[in-house]
Amino acid sequence: MPVATTNIDSLGTNIVILVGEVTSPLVSRTLTDGSISSSFDLATVTADGRLSVPVVMEGESAIVAVGAALCVVGVVRRRFFRTGTAVASRTEVLAQAVQPVSRRAQVRKSVTRALANLPDELTL
Repeated sequence: MPVATTNIDSLGTNIVILVGEVTSPLVSRTLTDGSISSSFDLATVTADGRLSVPVVMEGESAIVAVGAALCVVGVVRRRFFRTGTAVASRTEVLAQAVQPVSRRAQVRKSVTRALANLPDELTL
């Protein structure tokens, strides 16, 4: 049986749109270059149940609070780091935009901006 192949001329697309509830407090840390990186977990509900997704963003945000309904637009990345003598990795969403779901115009604008990066082969 022949294997179906799909030719996509783009170099690849990495777009994530999450809508869910914040389930962990925002944790901020100052990096060696002086910038601030923050992280939190966002739970989404799928047919398979509730899934928790780690989200990382630059800076801090007052809108990220446990129980808040947020829309996160970003990319998936795998980050490697040292833990003692070993190297570990974590897959996370690097947020480019984080908005309360109630701000529909801002959410729509962020989602539209992200979808504008889709290759022509994938546009709706």
